[in-house]
Amino acid sequence: MAQSALSHQVRRLESELGVELLIRTTRSVEPTAAGELVAARARSVISETDALRFEIDELRGLMRGHVTVGALLFGGELDIPATLARFIETYPEIEVGLREGMAQRMIDRLLEGSLDLAFAMQAQPPDGLEALILSHEELVLATSPGHPLAGSGPLRLQALAGQPLIAFERGSSTRSVVEAALAAAGVVPRIALEANDLALVRGLVAQGIGAAIIPGSFAELPGPMISIRPLAPALGLDVALWWRQGRPLSPAAQAFVAFVTEHRVLR
Repeated sequence: MAQSALSHQVRRLESELGVELLIRTTRSVEPTAAGELVAARARSVISETDALRFEIDELRGLMRGHVTVGALLFGGELDIPATLARFIETYPEIEVGLREGMAQRMIDRLLEGSLDLAFAMQAQPPDGLEALILSHEELVLATSPGHPLAGSGPLRLQALAGQPLIAFERGSSTRSVVEAALAAAGVVPRIALEANDLALVRGLVAQGIGAAIIPGSFAELPGPMISIRPLAPALGLDVALWWRQGRPLSPAAQAFVAFVTEHRVLR
């Protein structure tokens, strides 16, 4: 829909409801409190419409719908891209939308309703969300082969004091867990660089720019040569599928949860 046509429809809706739905400036457009309320109700209407279509299609032996999933496309031993591909192959009539982002951004999107489900690493389920545990991921120290901390045995966190670290940006589950563990060990982290792309982090580590605490299964994948060693005490995160607590899942989202449950990796 063209922007002019969309603006016209919104103004008609504002006129019909007798309230302003958007705050418009020359630089931005933001929803008012009434606009947020209308958007939330609209999402509920769309969800109910999707559910109705699903029930009708179910009577006809079909499975249709739409599900929007958030992911960093990395889930340790759980191959998220392969899982998405298998789901699409199994349910070709279900449209899958994908959004990328850090854990905190996923939480915000789930709570606001723009995401149905999200893959994420977690230490514990965030407030307001349901969590299906899919696998567990151990965090390890990654360094260049010639780094002073390179080795094979467990490394105490206190050894990281004063060492330049390459960290994920704030808002990521890994960053939160690492910062909490370092604080408990009395270590003030020296953050040299921040990056969210795991491949970039690995490349920076391999060049000797700094050490990084990263998911162990990613460290074992092909790539630039790095040294890996476990931490003491051990650090780990669960790989989970999140959805908003108390919000009924659409039939398509329910099908996705059921499918992922069958393919989770638990030990």
